[in-house]
Amino acid sequence: MNFELNIIKWFQEIANDFTDILGEGITILGEQVIIVAIVAFIYFVYNKKAGEYIAYSVFLSACINGAIKGLVRAPRPFQVDNSIVGKRAQTATGFSFPSGHTQAAASFYTAIGKIFKNKKIWIVIGIIIFLVGVSRIYLGVHFPRDVIVGAALGVGSAILGFYLFNLVYENPKRKFLLFFVTGLIFFPFLFVFYEENYVDIEMYRDFYITYALYFGFGTAIYIENKFVNFTCDCKLNKRIIRFIVAVILFLCLQLGLKYILPNENIFFDMLRYFLTAFIPLGIFPLTFKRFNLN
Repeated sequence: MNFELNIIKWFQEIANDFTDILGEGITILGEQVIIVAIVAFIYFVYNKKAGEYIAYSVFLSACINGAIKGLVRAPRPFQVDNSIVGKRAQTATGFSFPSGHTQAAASFYTAIGKIFKNKKIWIVIGIIIFLVGVSRIYLGVHFPRDVIVGAALGVGSAILGFYLFNLVYENPKRKFLLFFVTGLIFFPFLFVFYEENYVDIEMYRDFYITYALYFGFGTAIYIENKFVNFTCDCKLNKRIIRFIVAVILFLCLQLGLKYILPNENIFFDMLRYFLTAFIPLGIFPLTFKRFNLN
């Protein structure tokens, strides 16, 4: 740990305003807003199957990350050594090991690589994953070990997700059985991590909201496949409208439900995130035929 702390301290010694801005900008590449926007674009505009696979892989990775974090309960560098400044600490929620940003970036961009299968894209993907990991160390919110394991788990999740998803995609019953079994595997952790006091359970909040998002995603995809089953073969302008409306819905729900549902309650947190995924992906497509977006 001393060796890893020294690496973080070295980064912070050479830091300046420019590198702080650069580090924070790079770390955003592993955050929700970027991932949601790109997945939504792929799902509604480019290829629905690819969008479903990428989303499944990201959720699989995020659930693995949350479960491990809750079991290991490792403190962050700035909690271990108060000489380390946790920069952009608002993104450093929950425990430290493994790095959620790095794992999210690794699973998301690896999944994209599996779709496009282009050597140049793979080079860019490798650079992005590396830089996101380094940015988390530079910002003082993760140890190198957190980043290395997070990257490995993220890549592994995307590869596993690609294999499983393609194995069942052509059979709707098997696809939703995969979604159900995946959710079932992580279901016990909802009870393992549960605390009655919100302050105590808040450290596990990332896992709860990830699980709720996954549940909303799986339920929404089931409804869309059964009652709509849109394609990406229609005119580009229609697909762009789908994408824009879906992203606006997501953002409005993400922000608006904060003011409608009670705060500091893990069940309402989960409901908010469930609806954030369920409405844009499950309810919104039901309007496609009516507004000629199918």
